Amino acid sequence: MSGLLLVLLIGCSQKVTRFDVVDYAASGESQRYVQTFDECYFCADAHDNVDIVARVSTTNDDGVPTTQVVHLRTFWITRPGTTNAERSMINATVGYLIVGGATGATFEGSGFLTFHVNRKGDRMTGELERSMLTPQRRLGAADRLFERAELSGTFAATRNKARVVEMTHDLRRRFGPMPDYDPSSRIPDVR
Repeated sequence: MSGLLLVLLIGCSQKVTRFDVVDYAASGESQRYVQTFDECYFCADAHDNVDIVARVSTTNDDGVPTTQVVHLRTFWITRPGTTNAERSMINATVGYLIVGGATGATFEGSGFLTFHVNRKGDRMTGELERSMLTPQRRLGAADRLFERAELSGTFAATRNKARVVEMTHDLRRRFGPMPDYDPSSRIPDVR
């Protein structure tokens, strides 16, 4: 019995990477989705900006393999006791990308990211507080899944620069660079 309790306690203490999406439709209705990610990696550049990439691959109801990726990148880092920080601040760019077969879509924006790296420097846990995302790029004839989405969640990442670079390069290869922002323009199609 005590062995089972120990396994349950260890299992409960494991941090998971989980993001919540709230889709706000033009009609005023909202829908909430939750996704757990099985891969999450991070790395830092020479200026201490951090990239975090989480990915999960599943199969949709039609049997089409679907990949979801969350990419977070800081452009300044909060320092507890030094930096004033509150939920309304923005310190990271946020991308939520969905690819299924030959179609895909990106939802991008910004948000507030806090994290802690362990003493060895090989594990990071953190939280993305409410970030607002809008549709930005599409592959093929992908539907606009969300008009305006709010993304938040928690993550547990392993330091692995090679995986972060591989995953972000794959996204750039598929979707191309971010378009110039013009609020009157429609979402560009990437073929």
